[in-house]
Amino acid sequence: MEQARLPAAQAPLASRKITWMDVHAEFASHADNWVFIAPALAIAAGLLLTGPGWHDALWLACGVLVFIPQEYLTHVHVLHARQPRGRHAYRWMYRLHYGHHDLPRRHDLMYMPLWLTLPMLAANVALLWALTPQARAFWAAFCGALIGYIVFEWSHLLCHVPFVPRSRIWRHVRAQHLLHHHASERHGYAVAPWTLWMDHLMGTAAPRDATVRTLSSRALGLAVDHPWLLEERAFHARGSNGSRSASRLWLRAGLPPSKESP
Repeated sequence: MEQARLPAAQAPLASRKITWMDVHAEFASHADNWVFIAPALAIAAGLLLTGPGWHDALWLACGVLVFIPQEYLTHVHVLHARQPRGRHAYRWMYRLHYGHHDLPRRHDLMYMPLWLTLPMLAANVALLWALTPQARAFWAAFCGALIGYIVFEWSHLLCHVPFVPRSRIWRHVRAQHLLHHHASERHGYAVAPWTLWMDHLMGTAAPRDATVRTLSSRALGLAVDHPWLLEERAFHARGSNGSRSASRLWLRAGLPPSKESP
């Protein structure tokens, strides 16, 4: 696998102070993640305690496969939807995804809000119920879809922490996603490792030539000093568990004040 590269000036800092356990703790500290982790664990336990079989694994894999295109298509068509013209709509979009591009070291702006994920969860329940032949198959497939979402959020967090994993796969995932933020927001929409093939299929793989850059990868269409953008930064400042521009994991890593801006 050829590794995507990121210019040194744009590569997030890595710190020996931050470990795998710190990243896991940061992921577990976001309460919304447990809306998906808890039922996934409960369903998996139920399947294991009631006589697991190969068909359970098959339907679980089907659930993951159902989620993969959702991850990609949601990122392309919902999170990067056309810039809204109204101020109120922009506030919703800032929390949905624009704020994550504006302040990529703010983890509270990175996770998907429940007002998007819960309706998508309900739609998946309806879809999988219609596609599966019996209740047990439904629960296994639903567990797979939940796992798909959890892996997406975990992968996304791993791209935005001051910790670089040793695994070649995870380093590749991280490099691809950071090119989406710092080279071209129109490429590199896939985040989870098993979704990367969709970027290649759809012709949106992150450019390996990091000199190809867009000027809108941070503000997504607005000037960086646009009043709407400044107002949203102030409005969402209280949601951070660190500073206005970086979450606590970055501060614990000893992020220099001069480099704290996104």
